[in-house]
Amino acid sequence: MDDYLPMFLAEAREHLQDLNLAVVRIEERPDDAETIDEIFRIAHSIKGMSAAMGFAGMAALTHRMEDHLELLRHDAAGMSREEIDVVLACLDALEGAVERIDSGQDEALDPERLVARLDALAAARAAAGGLRNAPDTDLSPPSAGGAAPADAPEPEPAPAPTEGASLRVTARLRDDAAMPAVRAHMVLAALAAHGTIVSSIPPADDVDGFAGREVVAFLATGDDAAAVESTACGVPDVAAAVVAEVDRAQAAEPVAGAPADGPSNGARPASSRKATATVRVDAERLDLLMHHMGEVVVHRTHVEALAARSPVPGLAQAVQDLTRSSKALQDMVMQIRLIPVEAVFLRFPRLVRDLSAKLSKQVELTLVGQDTELDRTVVDALGDPLVHLIRNSLDHGLEAPAEREAAGKPATGTLEIAARYAGGDVVITVRDDGRGIDPARVAARAAERGLIEPAAVAAIDMARAVELLFEPGFSTAEETSDISGRGVGMDAVRSAIRGLGGDVSIESEPGRGTATSVRLPLTLAIVAALLVQAGDREFAIPLDRIERTLRLEDHVVRSVAGTRAIVVDGAVLTLDPATERLISAPGTGAEEYAVVIRGGDGNAALAVDRLIGQHELVTRPLPPDVAEGSAVSGGAVLPDGSIALIVDCDAAAAVRAPATTVPQVPVP
Repeated sequence: MDDYLPMFLAEAREHLQDLNLAVVRIEERPDDAETIDEIFRIAHSIKGMSAAMGFAGMAALTHRMEDHLELLRHDAAGMSREEIDVVLACLDALEGAVERIDSGQDEALDPERLVARLDALAAARAAAGGLRNAPDTDLSPPSAGGAAPADAPEPEPAPAPTEGASLRVTARLRDDAAMPAVRAHMVLAALAAHGTIVSSIPPADDVDGFAGREVVAFLATGDDAAAVESTACGVPDVAAAVVAEVDRAQAAEPVAGAPADGPSNGARPASSRKATATVRVDAERLDLLMHHMGEVVVHRTHVEALAARSPVPGLAQAVQDLTRSSKALQDMVMQIRLIPVEAVFLRFPRLVRDLSAKLSKQVELTLVGQDTELDRTVVDALGDPLVHLIRNSLDHGLEAPAEREAAGKPATGTLEIAARYAGGDVVITVRDDGRGIDPARVAARAAERGLIEPAAVAAIDMARAVELLFEPGFSTAEETSDISGRGVGMDAVRSAIRGLGGDVSIESEPGRGTATSVRLPLTLAIVAALLVQAGDREFAIPLDRIERTLRLEDHVVRSVAGTRAIVVDGAVLTLDPATERLISAPGTGAEEYAVVIRGGDGNAALAVDRLIGQHELVTRPLPPDVAEGSAVSGGAVLPDGSIALIVDCDAAAAVRAPATTVPQVPVP
């Protein structure tokens, strides 16, 4: 079964995430029949998978959860909040077991404590007369191969084979079934509860190598065909089951191959059914594919440079064809790495539910743009920063119901998490309709913590207050809790997002709410950049961060308070040699151009010797001791083998004070 473990872990994580979301949704709408069916389907799948893989603790706990979830079908009021809490605790225990299994440990899941809590709640409900028409539940764990569907009673012990007719069962697996051998084992184990399997394809004692899509079994049983068909259809990933009576002598014959009208082991009948829509691919393979694609980009650029200097007839056209094909392949590889932000968003309904209960607040959560796609690396690193923002909104932003009503607001606050495309970036916004940011309160708190002088408190406006929120160690919480107050939230958010090549901004209106926006690049692996030369070094500036380029001789450069400045479109920008601002090296004095870049704190102008041109570069991280203290975020190999340093525009723009602090210089 170890061969199937990666598939089991991936599928279990998906099922548990979906189940968390469904349970939170059913708490809000107890009569949602579609969600109720989804909950039972997912819980039954987890139980069958766990049993087939030999994880008895997970199977037993999920089996008992199914019994308790039966309340959803027999009581229109659904489950109480306390019952929902226990079910969610069961899901947390299952997630912990999955993580332990993934790390090579035993599942280490003892279901007894949680089962006892479920039993106590069920007994209390029954005593209060809250459960109507519910069947008696069976507290025994499921068999190794799964069980009948949750809404059917457990089958009676199978009678011994009789002289009567046997059944031929053909169970067709779904085309996208990820573990056909495991599913075949589950089908045969489930059918064995009805009688004796005389012969089967695949053989019951040799299922591991099965890779087909049809499981055929000859069953000696006294049960009717409808009951057997129901059991077979109840196994996860079984698309359909056909049960027919056959002659007992035929059933007893050894099955060396497929029946006359059925496929052989592993073969599929000719049909017009749609082929598999998705394929699971290991994430490391995607990373390796991206690495090789990056090497192709580097080599392509090198070939283009060589072709530009070669007079060989037809070479230029061949290089153009190569460039066109490789760019199409590059775009396809980039698309493969993109996944919807839904992968992160789906954890938030459970988070908001738990935090709002702990804070005694009423919150309505809205998710927008869940199909917006980002690079897998970015999505993986996005979860923790967004959790910080959601915690801040619930703890500091949204008011308690009584306070909201006193302010003329609905008792239930709103929290919106939205994702959208913005040029070459994705913007994710966390917006609440809470109390907003009070600059005076922020300033007073900053003065208490020594971040600003007390005399400066009165001069703090909204823009400066927002910047104070990102200072290390700053918090407006009156006391420390497990939710907030330790002063590591917004500083950690900005550091994490800037580490991904993005930035964070906050807009707020006192009494109306706050919106925190996270801007992120679609991908981090390949960047379109402008190559420039400054001194004896070449730098790459991301194109999406360049506002404009200009010749210095066409503009007046003035010295203001010892700082060189240049007027661009009516705004005054400090002007420094690129080497000085980026790597703390003196300029050459031969700078002829300026590149205006956009950073998180405003614009800045970098003086460079030469503009080389636009290139697509494969980024590589720099060693920490090399990158420390510089405004560069990585490096890239150029066609001639030299290294270009990639400019960190946020750090470069923050080296000096924002342009608004420089006095306005009249344009001559």
